[in-house]
Formats: sequence, structure tokens, C-alpha cells
Amino acid sequence: MALRPPVSRFLDVDGPVHVLDHGGPRDLPTVLCVHGLGSSAVSWRGLAPALRRDHRVVTVDLPGHGRSPRAGRSAGIEANAALLAWVMEDVGPAVLVGHSMGAALAVKHALAQPADVPGLVLLAPPMPRNPWERMTPELACRVALCAWPWLARTALGARFRRLGAEEFVRRNLALTCASAETVEEEIRQMLIQRAESGGADDHATFVEAARSVGLLVARAGDYRRSIATVTAPGLVLHGEADRLVPPLEVQQLATLQPSWTTVVMPDIGHSPHMEAPVEVAERIRAFTATLAATAPSGAALEEVTAR
Repeated sequence: MALRPPVSRFLDVDGPVHVLDHGGPRDLPTVLCVHGLGSSAVSWRGLAPALRRDHRVVTVDLPGHGRSPRAGRSAGIEANAALLAWVMEDVGPAVLVGHSMGAALAVKHALAQPADVPGLVLLAPPMPRNPWERMTPELACRVALCAWPWLARTALGARFRRLGAEEFVRRNLALTCASAETVEEEIRQMLIQRAESGGADDHATFVEAARSVGLLVARAGDYRRSIATVTAPGLVLHGEADRLVPPLEVQQLATLQPSWTTVVMPDIGHSPHMEAPVEVAERIRAFTATLAATAPSGAALEEVTAR
């Protein structure tokens, strides 16, 4: 069956919110992909084509990211979680696929609205931290900057002006991927174009969102209780070469959510969906198949996720 081109549209949630419907059969599972910190719907451009032959795939730009302007809205976790609830109202129940900050938002929504979320796929999720745990140098640098928002915004702006858009994007990819060369050239160029069209508001969005994620993981007890309380089945995909969230931290999920499946992917960094989109798509496909197999009836997942 021929699939239609992606359809771009905007929701009004106290300002424009860009949603991209990549298409796919509407009588099969819907997945809603939520990007991470400083990223956008562009990051799913490799995964969506690999998944949409048997899933309806929808992606969203959070405020201040991609094609969704900040429009005076907060970029923090709580505000984005409330916004995601409005997006889910429009999209309908869906398996939530969240990357990094987007994974934390997916957990929050699955906890608040469990009937909306038949399953969770978490890519490189931020994990609860204890104050005595050693940070990676890359993470420590981000935390230090975000402790002083004005300094962080100034430093980001100066770095961008010094490097230029292309080198700025290349270095960010080198940090968040095991190798920047694994990211498709089309995605790299789209990220560069976005960086060129952005400005001070992009840096402010990044800093506010980063501070919010930092506070989430620092409040380790509350965050652990939230994860442990989620009832949705889960699949966690984490890169063995992740420089921002060491794989050892993910081991606590075995206690918090023993029924979830956790896969540590070799030679992959903090962005599995950009580094290995076909493999990630296959793992999501296998996961949604298990949801259908364990549903109360063979059609239950289809009924829950179809519009």
C-alpha cells in the first residue's frame, strides 16, 4: 500500500505547536515521538520511514524547538508535560516514544493518563541521580553552566557565533552520538538550517529545559517513585557509548520496573534513533507486537491506538 507524504500542521496550545503526521495505516498502532533537549521532530526523520509501513507515526516539536516558536511559553518539564497532554488529546491514545527529555515527558504522561498510553519506548532516558554519584565530564559541564542561566545563555551564544552553525551542530552531534558520521546527511543539513534560523531564544529554551531536567533527576526519590508507579509496559533502549547518561545508571530500572525490557546497544551513544534508526524501528515493532499479543483480545491494541 502506498503511503501518503507526511502532513505538517499546527495545534494551538497557548501558541503554535507543530505536529508532523508521517502517515501509516490508521488501523494499526499509533506511535507519538517526543524529542529530547535541544532537538526537534527532525531527529525522527530516519526512524519514521522505517516504522510507518505498519504504524501510524506522529512527531511533535515542543515550544522553542523545531517549528514550534517559544511564544512566551515555558520550556520546563512541567509545562511541556501539560502541553503533551493536549497533543495526545489531538492524536489519540498512542505508544509514546520519548528520547532523553522526551522520555521523561513520556513517563509523566503515562503516569497521569495511563489509559492514553498502551506502551512506552524510552530512548536514553534521564535517570534519577544521587548527589554522591560521579558525573561524566560532559554532563558536569552542562550542569555547571545551567546553574547560572544568564552565564549559560551568554556562553551558548558566544560559542555559536565563534563556531558557526555547521560546526556548532557537528560538535553537538559528536557529543550526543557515538560518532557524528552515523547521522544521515539530510538530517544533519536540516539541523544546520534550523541552527542558522534560530537565535538567542533557542539558547534560552535550551538552558531552561536543561535546568528543569537537572532538577527532575536531582529529586531522585520523587523521580524513582514516579517511574516505579507507571503501569504501562516499557521498552528502554540505551547506548553503550552514551556520554551523558552512563549505562550503569539504567540498571536501577531492573528494580523500579522489573517487567520492562532494557536493551543496551553497542557502539551507540545518546541518540539511538538517529544513530541506528532501522534497528530501533525493528525493536519498536517487536515491542508493539508483544502489546498486541498480550492485550485482552487480538484487536485490543488496534482499538486503543486507532483514531
